Amino acid sequence: MKFEYDKEVDGLYIWIVDDIEKEKINYENEIWPLELKNEIGLLFNKKGKIMGIEIMPASKYIDEKKIEKLSEKD
Repeated sequence: MKFEYDKEVDGLYIWIVDDIEKEKINYENEIWPLELKNEIGLLFNKKGKIMGIEIMPASKYIDEKKIEKLSEKD
């Protein structure tokens, strides 16, 4: 699992695939469920398998210090 944070858009990406750069070419679509207030989305590959989760605005749901620690790990 890998975490990426984009400060400019306050977006946290939680990737559950092993090799993100390799798998990004297989990206197909994303779903932003109304139940999650269109702020937490699921990212899918071309085979319909989940690749990751996107949270925007991340600082609304996760402490900013925690976000920084998560994104520094890689």
